[in-house]
Amino acid sequence: MAGKTTDCWRKMQSSEWIFPTLILCIYGFFSLMRPSEAFLTPYLAGPDKNLTIDEVTQHVFPVWTYSYLALLIPVFLITDYNVFPRSIHRTNR
Repeated sequence: MAGKTTDCWRKMQSSEWIFPTLILCIYGFFSLMRPSEAFLTPYLAGPDKNLTIDEVTQHVFPVWTYSYLALLIPVFLITDYNVFPRSIHRTNR
């Protein structure tokens, strides 16, 4: 059984696009796991920040979501510009 598993892993590593895609998907999944989000609303509505729950849900969270979207586009373009040409040169050897 262990031989089959290592053979499968070697096949995945030898494939040029599946292995990096799998690693990026795993990284993306774990980077979006945010255990602090459950505590964010009580923290913002607490005495330190002095916001009401309505303000947090109606004003803070929508800005937070759209700011992620706004930053996602330039980050994608920068990484695409910097990484993609290098990977083309590596595969053409």
